[in-house]
Amino acid sequence: MSVPLFVAIPLIAHVLMSLLIFSIPHLTHREILFGVVVPGDFRSSPEGRSAIRIYRFIVAILAIAGLIAMALWGREFLPVLLLAPMTAVVGGLVAFVWQNQKLRPFAIQPSPLRELELGTEPERLPWFTWLGMVPLLLLLGTAWYLHANWDRIPPRFPVHFGLDGNPNRWADRSLRGVYAPLLFGIELTVWFFGFALATWYGSRRSEPLRKPVLGYLVGIQWTFALLYAGVSLGPLIRLPVAAMALAGLPIILVAAIYVIRKSNDPRAPVDPTPNECWKGGMIYYNPNDAALFVARRDAVGFTSNMGNPWSWVMLGSLLVLVAIGFLVMR
Repeated sequence: MSVPLFVAIPLIAHVLMSLLIFSIPHLTHREILFGVVVPGDFRSSPEGRSAIRIYRFIVAILAIAGLIAMALWGREFLPVLLLAPMTAVVGGLVAFVWQNQKLRPFAIQPSPLRELELGTEPERLPWFTWLGMVPLLLLLGTAWYLHANWDRIPPRFPVHFGLDGNPNRWADRSLRGVYAPLLFGIELTVWFFGFALATWYGSRRSEPLRKPVLGYLVGIQWTFALLYAGVSLGPLIRLPVAAMALAGLPIILVAAIYVIRKSNDPRAPVDPTPNECWKGGMIYYNPNDAALFVARRDAVGFTSNMGNPWSWVMLGSLLVLVAIGFLVMR
């Protein structure tokens, strides 16, 4: 018996998400385990192996249980398709914090922060940063194309599709109906470009993940631009829903692999942030640290210093962006 598309897609997403959570202990630097800075050989110690084994067991049980629930009851009880992945994520976070607390007695203090690493002199951006302007030009070009072919746009057309691929929301040929996805896409690409610049100038110059993270964020811009350009061109160019949603994923995948490789580079310095400033190994709060972004201890990439007021400004701007998107797209 074949599995419907609206069940198969969440199933695949659940498996991929569970695999990512399962691999978290090996995504970070070898001397960081569950958000705790430990000696280089600690992972092979009984305590280290036990922590990894318990974490994996919890994640695997939740992943398998969710997979079975989605396969058996997903078609009749649709909330299962959402609850199963959420349970796996929440359970993984709880297991991570639990192991973080257990390993704290084995923590070693990293090297002190060197504030001069932030510097005040201007620093040249990597050349690929300006590729982040291309998604904006793509969306503006899409807007021009729609304007030039206005009379070819149907009076009524689908703008949202369910997991089964069938349209479940329609729009009229109006300024809002035609240009709303493009407007939201432009907002997203501009915000992410500003966020990318903030990660470059707000992190320490000695941080080896600066360039990879910057490239990853530029890749996200391209993904959003391709998605919203494809959705906006739907009334004129019949594009498969899956093609629109997946067009930019190869860009993000390549960038993510590069970030992971850099994060696991044994030659890279260990995160210098004080252990006592990390909450659960996930949240960094240090008002005395001038850095706006620091390397994550729970995965790869950066996390913001919640002790820096600018972190709250960025969070607020993101919430405003989501609110505007909700008003524009509804």
